[in-house]
Amino acid sequence: MEKLFEIQRILLEQFEVLPFFHRHIFDQITLDNRISGILGPRGVGKTTFLLRFVTERGAKKRKALYVSADNVYFLEHRLLDLVDQLYKETDVRLLCIDEVHKYPNWNQELKNIYDTYLDFRIVFSGSSMIDLVQTKYDLSRRATIYYLHEFSLREYLEWHLKKPLPICSLDDMVSKHVEIEQDIALPGILKYLQEYNRCGYYPFFWGFTQEREKFQAIENAVQKTIYEDIGTLHSLKTPSLLVLEKLFKFIISSPPGEMSAYKLSQSLDKDFETISTYLHYLQEAGLIRFLYPKSTGKAILRTPNKMYPDNPNLMFAAYVAMAQDNTVGKVRETFVLNQMQNAGLQTYFSPKGDFFVNGYTFEIGGPSKKESQIRHEKNGYVLADGILTGSKTHIPLYLAGFLY
Repeated sequence: MEKLFEIQRILLEQFEVLPFFHRHIFDQITLDNRISGILGPRGVGKTTFLLRFVTERGAKKRKALYVSADNVYFLEHRLLDLVDQLYKETDVRLLCIDEVHKYPNWNQELKNIYDTYLDFRIVFSGSSMIDLVQTKYDLSRRATIYYLHEFSLREYLEWHLKKPLPICSLDDMVSKHVEIEQDIALPGILKYLQEYNRCGYYPFFWGFTQEREKFQAIENAVQKTIYEDIGTLHSLKTPSLLVLEKLFKFIISSPPGEMSAYKLSQSLDKDFETISTYLHYLQEAGLIRFLYPKSTGKAILRTPNKMYPDNPNLMFAAYVAMAQDNTVGKVRETFVLNQMQNAGLQTYFSPKGDFFVNGYTFEIGGPSKKESQIRHEKNGYVLADGILTGSKTHIPLYLAGFLY
């Protein structure tokens, strides 16, 4: 146990000299429950959040402890035994467990801790694939869960420019976009949008100066997500994980409307059921996104109308080679879908435009994009890239990045 305190001391000494960006979502996370979880894809800042949290809760005075579930300590020790020892021999009443999904039988032991140590708190982080309900030990009624997403464009700008910027609602983005544009008034906003879409979604980028280093970090995160996180949680062996990697590459390199589970199953010579399952693994892991029609029924779970990368950075990191028009269009659509879904907005496939969101139909395009496709839609708008100021039917695309 002393070794864990020593590891925490070393980590916190390094953490304290690193820049810390306080995200707006942190103010919405209250960890007063006896078990709380921070879930999300790799690279969104879960570890940073936990280290900050234990620091604020008295880690230096040994009142809180941070551990990583893949520490070699847990090869010979149980999590339950650690909590028992902390409870009996120390003042620690808060344990933060990073990457809990890497600890075997984590859900049962968390339940046992919850049921036995009534004044002990657990905060864990884990993959967005973790399902607290579909297990033998249902933690859904015990744990409070929060989800972390990548930086929004607004957060990237705040971090990069060191100045606060407003969050706008979808309704305000539509009805008051001229006023919002004037309030933001950032010189070079279109250039920043391009930089953000190339390599600006992940908080860990601050540690790199070269673009190629950022791309390599993304590639490493993708590999670990597939071969460690998905492999561990779903007990998949290397041949299956190789298929998953090929699926991911197909999706990031193909136009979003031209790839379906049926086509993928034929291309990879795998059955439809297997490919559908693997696609959902990639989606749950935060590597791809689905766009469904606004309908109900179980069939919707298997037949998304379109599939996208989770964010444009994944495309650039993989050096995707497509026709230039297709690449630009896919980057724009992926950006909007990412920002809207991360803001908690239900976003659906639109047969008239690109997206249907909260009663609005949006067509995505460049500065010369016409509204012909959505002309007869009651609340139809063009989200246009390459413009600074909108009009009655056209809204600057970058404003979608201020939704959270």
